[in-house]
Amino acid sequence: MLSRRLASAAVLIVGMILLIRVDFWLGTPTVWGRPGIILALLSAAVAAVCGIEFSRMWKEQNRQTARAMAGAAATMSLIASVPVLWREYPIDCPIGKFGWSIAGVIAAMLLAFIVEGRKFKGHSTVPGEVAERIGRTVFMAGYLAMLFGFVAPLRSIEQNNALGLVAIICLIATVKMSDACAYFAGKSFGTVKLAPSISPGKTLQGTLAAPVGGCLAAAIVVYIVSPLIFGLTVDKPWWWVLLYGVLVTSAGVLGDLAESLLKRDASCKDSGRMLPGLGGILDVLDSLIFAAPISYLLWVVH
Repeated sequence: MLSRRLASAAVLIVGMILLIRVDFWLGTPTVWGRPGIILALLSAAVAAVCGIEFSRMWKEQNRQTARAMAGAAATMSLIASVPVLWREYPIDCPIGKFGWSIAGVIAAMLLAFIVEGRKFKGHSTVPGEVAERIGRTVFMAGYLAMLFGFVAPLRSIEQNNALGLVAIICLIATVKMSDACAYFAGKSFGTVKLAPSISPGKTLQGTLAAPVGGCLAAAIVVYIVSPLIFGLTVDKPWWWVLLYGVLVTSAGVLGDLAESLLKRDASCKDSGRMLPGLGGILDVLDSLIFAAPISYLLWVVH
């Protein structure tokens, strides 16, 4: 199990590094000057897979329903990423960067109504089933928007190609390093269950160890990766790095528990089987979903 988990993680890490490198190259003024294009397209593809996993978690075997949820999730993500199309997003734009995320969720709702309306036969076999499917699609879009709605704003922080990429890397590294630290600490020393009815494998000892990995990852990105790889000195004090590590890690733990609650409600162990040893895409992204808004807030508040 551990070997498959590590192999899947290695593939994801290598793939992400390559995509980040291409995204940074496209973001340079001499090439295209639009950082985030690759991440926007990747987000849409990943969101579509998440939509399919959502439909299958609640035993929605209808292909049309799965395609509709995938389309709604991808649409939300693409609209939320519209700001990356500008070289410099206009600061006086009335819709703002986060207005696109709201527009994406609304578009997902409209798409859900259109799909359900086209296949409606004049009556429901079970009263309320149409509203339930529409509600589930809208919930999925809003839930995923907490992550994919912050990709473009994080990537374009201060309209700085390097800083935006450092912010994205810092978010991912902090959450995933804290996950790894919690996993190994829980396996080695875990005795007290944190939330046995929601996530039986999560322990209090592992959760308390998570911020150690998060703070270490944030420090590595800010003080080593940023200056050595991107030639950028991040103007953040040491206490900010510690605060970032603790708060983003805490949000990641809550995100993990939230997705576990959804899986328990759906009576399934994993959201999917795409990643051997790790489960589905949602199982990998769960801790990032609540962490992304906290990360953005910490980067922009001075």
